[in-house]
Amino acid sequence: MTGPRERGRVLVTGGAGFIGSTLVDALLARGRPVTIFDDLSSAEIDRASTLTGAAEAAQPIDGDPRLRFVRGDVRDVAALESAMAGHELVVHLAAHTDIARGRTDPWRDFQVNVAGTWNVLEAMRRLGVSRLMFASSGTVYGYPTSVPTTESYGPLLPESPYAAAKLAGEALIAGSSALHGWRALAFRFGNTVGEHSDHGLVHDLVVKLLRDPGCLELLGDGRQAKPYVAVDDVVAAMLLAESVAPAATLTVLNVGTSGTLTVARVAELVIDALGLDDTAVERVYLDGAARGG
Repeated sequence: MTGPRERGRVLVTGGAGFIGSTLVDALLARGRPVTIFDDLSSAEIDRASTLTGAAEAAQPIDGDPRLRFVRGDVRDVAALESAMAGHELVVHLAAHTDIARGRTDPWRDFQVNVAGTWNVLEAMRRLGVSRLMFASSGTVYGYPTSVPTTESYGPLLPESPYAAAKLAGEALIAGSSALHGWRALAFRFGNTVGEHSDHGLVHDLVVKLLRDPGCLELLGDGRQAKPYVAVDDVVAAMLLAESVAPAATLTVLNVGTSGTLTVARVAELVIDALGLDDTAVERVYLDGAARGG
């Protein structure tokens, strides 16, 4: 089934989430019409209320007629196909991103992150949509022996069901793109931080400090280091890649920074951002140590 396409219209799965909401704003700012497809499981309460209220009242979202919202789950291929009809580009961000929960409930990671990605590809095939941008993850590398790590690094040895599902998604996209002659981009994001974040180290530290400004629990010894990238930079990279990446069936791109921050340093930055006295915050390291600021 195919139908007329609205020039430039973009379907963003997970468009009400952390990265998705920032991307949607950026697309609208560039004059692109957008449809958000999201089950609202990770959307902020106010945003979820705005989207559902506008949809129920059949009114423009935020007063912008270019923006549409469809409440749906990527595990439902029929709902995906219905929402996708008439679009030129799909940005697939919807995912189960709770890595810790995925270790105890890997079936959910498979259903949402693997089968859900397959459903996106199947809807594209049925509708004749040929352009895709996919949110993969730097976790597909596992613990690489070469740092900084290039896109050609291998073998890829993911260390969690979430990471394995993201790598599986890349493989499914590669196969479908080669078969159908699509143009796809897969972005291996670093640890993304910024407004609307609902998980991750920075979010967890803020929640803990708001609960108890005098004590902060940290996993490990505080010396674990990771790269971090601002969500605005992630979105800028995605939009740049869309315009300049080669017309290949699949182009894989790292999106991150070359430097790293330790857990201890991130804690210092969060404490400062909240206006707290660093010396008054006791750090409790879950490797057994406890130290002051």
